[in-house]
Amino acid sequence: MGYKELYAEKKRSPQDAVAMIEDNKKVQMCGEPVALLKALNEQKDRFSDLYLYSMLGVMRREAIEMMYDPGFAGHISLGIGFFSRWELGAREQGLSVDHMINHFSQFEDMSQYTIKPDYLLVNVAPMDEDGYFSIGTYPNGRSAVDAGAKVIIQVNEYMPSIYTDYHKIHIDEVDVLCEFDDPIHEFRSFPPRELDQQIAAHIIERIPNGATIQLGIGGVPGAIAMSLKDHKDLGIHTENFANTMTMLMKSGVVNNSKKTFCPGVAVTGIVQGDRETYDFVSQNKDVVIQKLAWVNDPNNIAQNKDMVSINSCMSVDLRGQVCSESLGMNVTGGSGGQLDFVRGARRAPGGQSFLVLPSTVEKKSGEILSRIALALDQGSVVTCPRNDVQYIVTEYGVAELADRNIREKALNLIAIAHPDFREQLLFDAKKYGYV
Repeated sequence: MGYKELYAEKKRSPQDAVAMIEDNKKVQMCGEPVALLKALNEQKDRFSDLYLYSMLGVMRREAIEMMYDPGFAGHISLGIGFFSRWELGAREQGLSVDHMINHFSQFEDMSQYTIKPDYLLVNVAPMDEDGYFSIGTYPNGRSAVDAGAKVIIQVNEYMPSIYTDYHKIHIDEVDVLCEFDDPIHEFRSFPPRELDQQIAAHIIERIPNGATIQLGIGGVPGAIAMSLKDHKDLGIHTENFANTMTMLMKSGVVNNSKKTFCPGVAVTGIVQGDRETYDFVSQNKDVVIQKLAWVNDPNNIAQNKDMVSINSCMSVDLRGQVCSESLGMNVTGGSGGQLDFVRGARRAPGGQSFLVLPSTVEKKSGEILSRIALALDQGSVVTCPRNDVQYIVTEYGVAELADRNIREKALNLIAIAHPDFREQLLFDAKKYGYV
């Protein structure tokens, strides 16, 4: 039987496609297949203990409405890798929502060998002439296939077709499929704030021509990308390929010619951008979208000479511990791949790892607090241990923490804190014997 005939044989409506899912099973979602989620939502009453999980969570309004329906309570429980206000709100409505905690370099193995999903719901690009569907811009779908999950796909012409073999599923591996063309979520870029530009200015001068870069999420990484227009021969090795990466490659600032690991191509594990970026990466042999565990392996990252990693964080204490995913007890994200790149960049020849943050934060009450503090707030998650952190950057400069003793760490951090808080920080540091 040919691929087209096999495709026709496996084609169903979204409702019939999810009808094969049995109760008391684990279902992995990848790429927000809205039609399949809607069908699952419509059939929720036939489940008493179904577990539905996603590594990155949900972004599109339509998917959010399907995933966080209060009617799921008692029928379907959820597991989400990145927490946002949607997950916190769902918990308040009585839904069971687990926070799946791990580094990006470990997520796929966790899925394949620990969770072992029974089913995969995945959004894919149309089938090519060789019978392959591209999973597109999202990670972790292939790990469910390799774990033996039954594969239910939504074929969507809006999904980019990725060149890399790892992000493909063959028609022979598909159990059932449906067709539903639906625009995928777009991540738009915003002009950097003046504060972001002030912080970025301290880093730009430290990035050499020919460096390989990783830029995380946030205003400062965006400001840095906008400020790299005069650099030459940069490369990309990043967990997330964003709109700024498209801009840098199209302008010629990034040509990947000087990379010492995977020269000639930009390497990433995820694509989160707008339509221009999705069209840019589609069937682009200059962009390699690989298994996230491989991309984020610190040993692979460290093979890039002059590797520069730049990520945002939320608070730092005077011992150098960094919190990037919670406000006290309230979780606002996940560990992601930050520590993977902090460790990988530090090991690289000439490598540099920067963690950036504004020096202060304003509470809803109007009170101004220092983000550099004697100690992290109670309940704060330590995303990066003090022994791993190399550079902390605020609008007041760069604090070097690598290989420094506690006294040096504290004094270097106080020097880049907001001037209004330095005296108190120094007093506290002396009180507790840091200096």
